[in-house]
Amino acid sequence: MDLLDQITQEAKKAGTFVAEKAIFVKDYAKNTWDAAEIRNKMNDLYKAIGKAVFHAETTEADTAEEINGYIEDLKALDEALKEKTSEKESLVGKKYCPACGKSADKKAAFCPKCGAKL
Repeated sequence: MDLLDQITQEAKKAGTFVAEKAIFVKDYAKNTWDAAEIRNKMNDLYKAIGKAVFHAETTEADTAEEINGYIEDLKALDEALKEKTSEKESLVGKKYCPACGKSADKKAAFCPKCGAKL
């Protein structure tokens, strides 16, 4: 194998490496962005709950149904956030603990922080 073939082979390896890293960065950034959007929606719902509670206290209006709707939406968003967090952890070779929210080694059977089964 001559020098030119070796250079070509090494350049192909480098190109493959760079392409794989670019895909990883794109996936990680998209996941991070999606999680931030979910958190923003959750914060909006928290504010809406607070306004509904304040409205109920100041006007004696019944806002229980409205608040329950917000809570159901929050539960769905919380599950979506856990899924995004789990996806993000798996991208970096980790597991997400649904009990405490901490990350653990991908091979771990139990969470090192809270001891929950993973």
